[in-house]
Amino acid sequence: MKKILLALLFASSSSMACMTGHWEEKDKSNSFTIELVQTGSHVTGKYCFITNNGNRIDCTEKDDDDNVHGDVKDGVADIKFESTFDGEGTASAEIKGGKLIYTIKDNAPFIQANMSVPEVIRFNKK
Repeated sequence: MKKILLALLFASSSSMACMTGHWEEKDKSNSFTIELVQTGSHVTGKYCFITNNGNRIDCTEKDDDDNVHGDVKDGVADIKFESTFDGEGTASAEIKGGKLIYTIKDNAPFIQANMSVPEVIRFNKK
């Protein structure tokens, strides 16, 4: 009986992957990075999105400036992010297959900044 309870505890805790870490997605003309710290059901951090071959940059200027804040429920983070272009947006984040799947729900700050950011970014942990 103890082995079954231990197995169930391990299975439930491993399905709730922690989002803490440095995550990246890069290609020829874009670089997306996000640094997250998950403490319990809260997540904070900062992102740096560079698009259009470096012509559009949305990054915090200070290392201690968090521009990502959210709450995690059932493995999915509900996120609010603050753009350096003076706008706020929303996103969700979850771990699937070892990747952080970041889905932008309200991309108004990027549209106002004439910045092309995909709706879904699949980050790899670095």
